[in-house]
Amino acid sequence: MAPSPQHNHVFNHVAISVPDCDAAVAWYSTVFGFKRIRSDRTTSRSSTPDAPIFKIYDNELHKVKIAWLGTGNSVGFEVFEFVDPPHEAAPEFEYARSGFFHIAVTSPDVDEAVKRVLENGGRQVGETVDMGEERAAYVSDPWGNVVELLSCSFEALMANKG
Repeated sequence: MAPSPQHNHVFNHVAISVPDCDAAVAWYSTVFGFKRIRSDRTTSRSSTPDAPIFKIYDNELHKVKIAWLGTGNSVGFEVFEFVDPPHEAAPEFEYARSGFFHIAVTSPDVDEAVKRVLENGGRQVGETVDMGEERAAYVSDPWGNVVELLSCSFEALMANKG
């Protein structure tokens, strides 16, 4: 008997690490409209040593603050502020390095979204480009996390393109 095809899993959430959780929540809420979906939590190993996060990360983690945001399609967006040990800034955008290097957000008006990014302390990475009838741009938040802006869904961009 042939194995059944693997279920096409849905994307659940993405997490970023920043030095200031409150500032990042404000930025992503202002720029992309993400909504806080529960109260932030600061967890300390000294007061809650059995917290799940301390079973996931190594013994060097002693204190972390986490905020939980929701996006327009129910994909979660977590914001981590590692307090002890403190957050370390990532190097400049290195697209050729191994691992995840950007997330993408659908924004019907890419140019307007780029404007909001710039007005709120972010920067544009490269140029805004036309992709057939759609537009795309790469931007970064004030902490260097890269976000691709697309004027349509991923499926609409890629479907029937050969």
